[in-house]
Amino acid sequence: MIIFSCLTPFLLSLQDYPSGMTKTEEGGFGWQVWHRNGTACPQGTVPVQRVEAEAELSQGKYGPLIPDAAERATKGHQASYAVGFVEADLPIYGTKATLNVWNPVVESGDDFSLAQIWVTSGNYKHNDLNTLETGWQVYPNKYGDRQARLFTYWTIDAYISSGCYNHYCKGFVHVNRHVVLGGAITGTSTFGGDQFDITLQIWKDPLSGHWWLGMGLNVVPIGYWPVELFTTLSAHASKVQWGGEVLYINSTGLSNITQMGSGAFPRKGFRKAAYVCNMQIAEKNRSFLPPLDFQLGATQPDSYTAAKTHGRGPSGYGNHFYYGGPGPLRSSSFRSDPLAILFLFLGVYVVV
Repeated sequence: MIIFSCLTPFLLSLQDYPSGMTKTEEGGFGWQVWHRNGTACPQGTVPVQRVEAEAELSQGKYGPLIPDAAERATKGHQASYAVGFVEADLPIYGTKATLNVWNPVVESGDDFSLAQIWVTSGNYKHNDLNTLETGWQVYPNKYGDRQARLFTYWTIDAYISSGCYNHYCKGFVHVNRHVVLGGAITGTSTFGGDQFDITLQIWKDPLSGHWWLGMGLNVVPIGYWPVELFTTLSAHASKVQWGGEVLYINSTGLSNITQMGSGAFPRKGFRKAAYVCNMQIAEKNRSFLPPLDFQLGATQPDSYTAAKTHGRGPSGYGNHFYYGGPGPLRSSSFRSDPLAILFLFLGVYVVV
């Protein structure tokens, strides 16, 4: 059972609300399990997962308490991505997207399957990749169950030693007393039935320079990553991505059953395949607009892939694509050195 504590946010005195937005009392977050009975932290405090609270209150700077993806790739894990992305010539100041929420099967407790948005700058060659990430994730050994949970992640050195999930280290400044990072999501989509979505936005505050996280169609602020954390992301981003990622180790010796998205390929279409929709980016004037075009890529397209359209899409959500898959057969699984995990940010995909 996950236990949450209400703490005073670190660095709250720096900025408690995004510039240009009117501060209101946030509510209506019944889609998280902990909040469905109206639970909220007292004014001036925010909810933090207990083990994360203990890490934040300890002395010293903490890195991830769970080994990161690059490290585990050297221990028999394999990573795979199926994403849409934009790499712009102009500076990027944010992105927004609606993510279809599922509860994919993961084979091992140390595997994960997620859908998220990425805001990045820098590269692996110089170990200066800065990335901001948020979405939903199924990660049994991290959260103690197989529910889809809201998460954030950040790093400034290509996942080498900096950054962490949620509140596992000092970095993300949480300001919303209703929403908990690491909290389970009550609604997930069903194959052929009702669909459940969450809308997430990351944007750079034009006055403070901080990178804010917001949720919902009306963009309720959740918190921010201080601009002082970053190097290549201190001024703007150069690339945004949306879609799925899995990290898995084959434990049966026969086939991997870790699913991405719904576990179905994009050709299954609406209500059966997972989708990302209403993708927007902020460029010159910092207004959020749909990209003129975006590319799709997959590192292991026989097992997990992405496609822009297959029949009717989610109603009223503008641009969209489907992604996902059931996972690879052991005999055809993607094999490479540990740098396979880096393909997403190097742009080394099979373009689909």
